[in-house]
Amino acid sequence: MLHLENLRIDLGGQTILENINLDLAAGHSLALSGASGSGKTTLLRAIAGLAEPQEGRIENRARRLAYLYQEPRLLPWLRADENIRLVAPDASDARIRQLLADLWLDGKDARKYPHELSGGMQQRIALARALITEPDLLLMDEPFSALDARLREELQQRIIRTIEGGTSVVLVTHDAQEAVRLAQHIYCLGGKPAGIFAEIPLPEAFSARDHAWCAAKSAHPALRGIEEAALAD
Repeated sequence: MLHLENLRIDLGGQTILENINLDLAAGHSLALSGASGSGKTTLLRAIAGLAEPQEGRIENRARRLAYLYQEPRLLPWLRADENIRLVAPDASDARIRQLLADLWLDGKDARKYPHELSGGMQQRIALARALITEPDLLLMDEPFSALDARLREELQQRIIRTIEGGTSVVLVTHDAQEAVRLAQHIYCLGGKPAGIFAEIPLPEAFSARDHAWCAAKSAHPALRGIEEAALAD
């Protein structure tokens, strides 16, 4: 589905990412983890075709791609259902109602404008907009970070069902538990310029509490958080 080879990305004349290599199979998921400023969003934008690499190759076989941002990015002059139809103009009312119901929203919510919806409801409309096209590849840039714990977990379960349905997912997250819950591989970014310093396959890397790999890597804060989340999940 997705192949990145020897990628280098510069911004403002400065190298932000270098020597990025990763693969994602169809129907699989991966998480990009790392500190703020480690290039996670820049890499996600490159995958989406919104940032141009200076070196390397991106092979993206997805026929339909959706991007879910940290903020909903709904057009304020359009109702919720009209925002969804922006990417799927032929979607029926029944299809939209079904998708919203699956995200714990009803028909009345569909006819509201963004300012009439809570932040959590707006993000669910944004998720519906991303899912209405039945994407082959879903790119997610910390879309649930501002939500309360219960809603965040409910939407994570919806994403799990989406992956099980065959959609590939690339997730940017600071949340170690979210990475462990949603991803089959975790790529940890760090350094200046940033690169991938660890690739963690799940659940193999955390099949036992005394796994030697965990012991060897747990000195790094990012990896320690992922280890603790995996062992607690």
